[in-house]
Amino acid sequence: MENKTNKISADLKSKLIWSVVITCALIVGIPLLILGAVKGIWFLLAFGIACAVVGFYGTPLMWVSYAELRALKRVVDAVMEEHLNTVSEISSHLVLSERVAKQSVTKAINKKYITGYIFDGEKLVPNEKQAPKKKLVQTKCANCGGSLKEEQNTYVCEYCGSIFNKE
Repeated sequence: MENKTNKISADLKSKLIWSVVITCALIVGIPLLILGAVKGIWFLLAFGIACAVVGFYGTPLMWVSYAELRALKRVVDAVMEEHLNTVSEISSHLVLSERVAKQSVTKAINKKYITGYIFDGEKLVPNEKQAPKKKLVQTKCANCGGSLKEEQNTYVCEYCGSIFNKE
């Protein structure tokens, strides 16, 4: 639970930093563009144009993306920390429509911000299933170190003839 909250918090922090950087690119790009044009310094002009364009188009996109992730974090917190399990509980608690709450839960599961639950479209149920256990396969004979050959339900050493069960 703690790890997933940290993952979305880290993503949120990263989005905030990029949003501020791109906003600063717009703020810095315009004076550089003007200074480069007035002084005739082509490098400043080109860099100013690049910063202004990236900032002009990127600033609104980054801030909208940040706001969407912030809203998604609130849904993740409602599930992981406040233990709200149904779409109706989440929507009434966060004052969202049920359609938006359902989309947010689905998106959070797809991005692995919410794990350990099975979502049927209306309710989150804790996933009680465990990962299948891997079977260790012995590849060398414990007696002589020779390679083992698989036969029916056993392994047989090709050198000393020792027999080992498959378990």
